[in-house]
Amino acid sequence: MKKYRKNLILALVCFLIVIVLNFFLPRLLPGNPIAYLTGFSEEDMTPAQVAYYRQALHLDEPVFVQFGYYLSSLADGTLGYSYKKEATVSALIGQRLGYTLQITLPAVLLSTALGLLWGLHCGYKKGTALDKLSTTFQIVINTMPTFLIALVLMILFCFRQRWFPYTGLNSAGVAPGTAAYLLDRMRHLILPVLTLTIAAAPSRYLLMRNTVSQVTEEKYVLYAKERGLSDHKIKFGYILKNIAQPFITMVGMSVSTCIGGSLVVENIFSIGGMGSLLSDAVYSLDYPLMQGILFVTTAVMTISIVVSDVICILIDPRVRLGGGQS
Repeated sequence: MKKYRKNLILALVCFLIVIVLNFFLPRLLPGNPIAYLTGFSEEDMTPAQVAYYRQALHLDEPVFVQFGYYLSSLADGTLGYSYKKEATVSALIGQRLGYTLQITLPAVLLSTALGLLWGLHCGYKKGTALDKLSTTFQIVINTMPTFLIALVLMILFCFRQRWFPYTGLNSAGVAPGTAAYLLDRMRHLILPVLTLTIAAAPSRYLLMRNTVSQVTEEKYVLYAKERGLSDHKIKFGYILKNIAQPFITMVGMSVSTCIGGSLVVENIFSIGGMGSLLSDAVYSLDYPLMQGILFVTTAVMTISIVVSDVICILIDPRVRLGGGQS
């Protein structure tokens, strides 16, 4: 249990640090903090506007009072206000988050299943031609950046073979709410999801393969083989139960990495999700929106770590009942 408490504390500390940095950085940077908090340059604001924003942002009050207003914006879910887009940050993120999740969630599930099953099999059959070939291939893929994988898939399947569209989430002229619209959406999502899956699978595969290869010489595995149990029973009934925890923990901690990769993939495939929203915020210097996206990404990471630790506790009776290592 001590390990899980440590993970939880570390995740919460990182989350709190992001909250504090989001508040203090715009106020500590050189120059007018109003420019950082609104996204407008000092030269573009009149004295009347400066006075208005100073009052609206509570900069005429003590810093701890400002921090209280900032925390209240997080508590009520608004996450601040984007003066450039004239909308609350939460509303802007809410409009785009669904598109990002349509890419991220399938990729997380597919890469997890692929890494688990493939790594479990190759680790159990370590030293075979399939294991050597698969491990070498996954190591090579693991060194490739996500944008390069996306570009290779786009060149092969969009421009050369013309099997899939290369931009957007739907084709023009397809009526929403119809079966054709759903199929068209799925066709547009194949390459972005495949890109993230390919990018995320190697780390899962390598962890599972290396862990399984180490435990194949354990006494409980050798005893199961001597009893004449099938490979399927040994892999899923014995080995997987004993090594599931580090794999689940790694998957939980890498969810935020998939979201970060999704931001890159969305820009390449011109998908109007969080990636394009972040690009707009960066190019227009919309600091409140950038801070809101950072906050949401960190919150997702924290939640995924907590959920993965809870799953580890539930599947291991030794930890759940207090009989495991502390």
